[in-house]
Amino acid sequence: MGRESRLAGLVVLSGLFAAGTALAAVPGTVATFDADEDGFIGSTIATVQVHVDSAGNPGGFVQIRKNLEPGFDIGTQNSVWPGFLGDYAAAGVSGAGFDLNVFNITLDEAHLRLRRAVDENGWYYDFGPVAPNANQWASYDVLFDPTWDDATALANGWTQENLAPSFAGLMASVGWLEVRVIADGSTIVGVDNVRIVPEPATLALLTVGLGFIARRRRAG
Repeated sequence: MGRESRLAGLVVLSGLFAAGTALAAVPGTVATFDADEDGFIGSTIATVQVHVDSAGNPGGFVQIRKNLEPGFDIGTQNSVWPGFLGDYAAAGVSGAGFDLNVFNITLDEAHLRLRRAVDENGWYYDFGPVAPNANQWASYDVLFDPTWDDATALANGWTQENLAPSFAGLMASVGWLEVRVIADGSTIVGVDNVRIVPEPATLALLTVGLGFIARRRRAG
């Protein structure tokens, strides 16, 4: 099984890992989906989600597919795992990501989306078009500073949805973490290893301003 790993390296301000008490979120939290869906559910009316016991990256994974046409997004979200939720700045969270296996058609967009509350819009980071890569998992991770002002977050590739709170305001009280994909047609996508993590080894490679680091590794 092959694996491609991309890391979108963004500006991370000093003091990101200063000592402090985490309110809830725990860097290093990973939903592996090895035993079940780990509290994730389909995030749109068009999403059908099932748990698959094997062929993940590794172990189990969740598969999402579209059951309505046309023009509906599909995704999977979590609002119940304490390790994913709360004050990202206080917890020292500086990165998040997920693994995808796109089975059939090209995704126009692949989002890491965060919201504060069910009745609010949020912010998302788009990893761009993703070509079908059935049987090959790809990892998508983004680094950020949860205390950024809106202008800095926008400059570093994040999108603010209509009437969403400020970037820092959202990151101080994350209530929903979502992986959402956009494509025409009957999309089928595997999702694995949804995570929030600090990336201290990567920080030394970043420079002030926009940055992007790509790394690829393949196993036989």
